[in-house]
Amino acid sequence: MLNEKHIRIRSLLVIFIFAVIIGGLALFNIIIESPSMLISERRVPTRRPLLTLCTVISSDFMDDFEGYVADNFPFRERFRTLRAVTVFGLFLQTDKDGIYFDSHGIGSFQATDHSSVDIVARKIQVVADGLGDLNIFYAFIPDKSIYAERTMPGFDVALVETTLRNRMSNELTFISLVDALDANSFYRTDLHWNQANINGVLDALSEAMGIEINLSQFTRENAGLFLGVYAGQLALPMRSENMYVLENPSLTAFYLNVITRELEVGLVYNIERFNGIDPYDIFLSGAQPIIVLENPNATSDRHLYLFRDSFGSSIAPLLASAYSRVTLLDLRFLDVRTMHQLIDFKPGSDALFLYSSVILNNSDSLLIPLVRE
Repeated sequence: MLNEKHIRIRSLLVIFIFAVIIGGLALFNIIIESPSMLISERRVPTRRPLLTLCTVISSDFMDDFEGYVADNFPFRERFRTLRAVTVFGLFLQTDKDGIYFDSHGIGSFQATDHSSVDIVARKIQVVADGLGDLNIFYAFIPDKSIYAERTMPGFDVALVETTLRNRMSNELTFISLVDALDANSFYRTDLHWNQANINGVLDALSEAMGIEINLSQFTRENAGLFLGVYAGQLALPMRSENMYVLENPSLTAFYLNVITRELEVGLVYNIERFNGIDPYDIFLSGAQPIIVLENPNATSDRHLYLFRDSFGSSIAPLLASAYSRVTLLDLRFLDVRTMHQLIDFKPGSDALFLYSSVILNNSDSLLIPLVRE
């Protein structure tokens, strides 16, 4: 009889402690102000959804509320780290939600979206058709996962190259960058390539485009310690690495003022952006619709039109050693129809379409209208 009483008391005590923990966390979640930014993941947390009859009936409230609770849960970062330790240390999995790490650093793998790659190819061809008498080249930047220690079921190099070649006209020249890169070409904790480690890419572009990139014009400077976006997604303690930038005093950068539609002088390397949410924005101040780089000491007086994503921000200053003028065009933020109102394409110049796997898998990000086939 005594044992049964003890068992009952112990059961009630367990229930009470469990209720206190759950209730305490819920109360803590209500009292503590939600973070304005999830710094480790570089995104805004999900906000508390509006509770109405319509959102309840449609189940939108519960769907959004689940995301809100996950983003605002007390001690969230510690629980994320605990989960990562469990996934890799206890269960010995090779990845956590598509994020892996090895001796080369951290990466992410996603299956190649063939339909998206096909649309990107069609969009590039549409833009190329409207450029007139230019020497047009195109290349893609493979995802760093293809250089991982283990074979990752993600980016399909052969599929991407075949799709692009089949869609492009023979007047456009394809440049392969797969063998020009390796695991050390990328930052250990980020998806981007390291500006100081892409000599192979420069060699491949130089040979195919007939240009002379003169790196003797540059000095290597340490911008500071860098921790990339994958570090926050992995949620394990990771060592920072030095970010080096290659400076060229001959370069002048001009940025489009979207209000006045005039070009204004700006910084090639923006240290204020380096100290912001995404340090990679140190290169040409991150996302910008139009940037022009001018170099009076270039090895030629040729012009280049670079259609690019974020990777292009770091390679453009290096390409500017071979061109007196490099115009960067980001069609994620610039409608192609507006582009022709702002840019006069000089006949005989070069054009390079250079996109990463992120763009290839997200064709909707490019503001290029297509005619339905």
